[in-house]
Amino acid sequence: MDWITCTKSFVAVIQHGSQSKAAKHLDISNSALSKRLSWLEQQLGVQLLKRTTRHLSLTDAGETFFQRSLLILEQWQQLLHETTATNSDIHGSLRIGSSLTTSNPILINAIAKFSQQYPNVNISLQPVTQGQLPDLALDIIISSTIDDFNSTSYIAAPLFETQARFYASPDYLEQHDPLSSPEQLQQHNCLLLGHQHYQQAYLFDNDIRLLLKSNFITSNPESLIASAVAGMGLILTSPYNVQRELNHGLLIPVLSQLKQPPETTFAYYPKLHYQHEKTKRFIDVIKQCTDNE
Repeated sequence: MDWITCTKSFVAVIQHGSQSKAAKHLDISNSALSKRLSWLEQQLGVQLLKRTTRHLSLTDAGETFFQRSLLILEQWQQLLHETTATNSDIHGSLRIGSSLTTSNPILINAIAKFSQQYPNVNISLQPVTQGQLPDLALDIIISSTIDDFNSTSYIAAPLFETQARFYASPDYLEQHDPLSSPEQLQQHNCLLLGHQHYQQAYLFDNDIRLLLKSNFITSNPESLIASAVAGMGLILTSPYNVQRELNHGLLIPVLSQLKQPPETTFAYYPKLHYQHEKTKRFIDVIKQCTDNE
C-alpha cells in the first residue's frame, strides 16, 4: 500500500459514483479496492466515506480530502511530466500576444531560440495594444505594466527593464537646427504611441518634464517607427524596438543622455493549478536572451 495509489483509488470511487465502477476502471477487484480505502482511512484516522448497500457519500473529512487530493494528484502528474519530459515531448501550440514591435531583437531571438529547442511547438504571435488586459485566448502576453491587472487570475513575471529615448531619421535632423537641450524637444513634432491627440507631460530622469506635441499618433508601434524613418518627426521608444533601424542607420539617437525612468516588461499568463510547461519554458528563453543583450 502507498499514499498515491490509495488516494487515486479513493478519488476514482468518488468520480465514478460507486466502488464497483471504480474497481472496474482501475482493473482491480472490489476486495482489493476496499483494502485500499480501509488503509487510507486507517492512516488518516478518520472516516472518508459513508457506506450503505445502495448509497455512497462523503463525510466532511472525506469532502475536504477529495478536493485537496484532486489538486495534489494533478500537481503530481505535472511534476512527473516536467521531470521526465524531453524537448521532443513538448508539443502543441503556444499563442503569444505582444505589445513589443515584431522587430524587437529580444522577442525575435527568443522565438527563434525556442523554435530551435522545441521544434514540435507551433507558435502564433499576435500584436496587442499597450496596456491591454490578459486574454484567455492567449497563453502569454508580453507587455509593460498593466494598470488594471487582476492578480487573482493571472501571474505577472518580470522579464527585463528598458528606458525610452528619442530617435529621428537623418533627413529629419538635417532639416532642423541641432538639438542641444531637452527643452528644445518641445518645439519639435514628436510621433507618439496612443489613441488620442492631446498634449501631455512626459517624465524623464533627473525630474525633467516635457510637454510634447504631435501631429501623428497611433496604437501600432510598427507604424510609429516607419513614420519616424520617413522623417515625420521624433520618436520616443525603447532602443530594443528600433535596434534594426539603428543598425542600418535609418534612425539616430537624439540627446542620448535623456531617458525616461526604467519601465519593466512583464510576461502575463493565466494562473493555473499547474505551470503551463510551454509558457514556462518560453519565459525562461526570453530571460536567457535578455541576459545576453
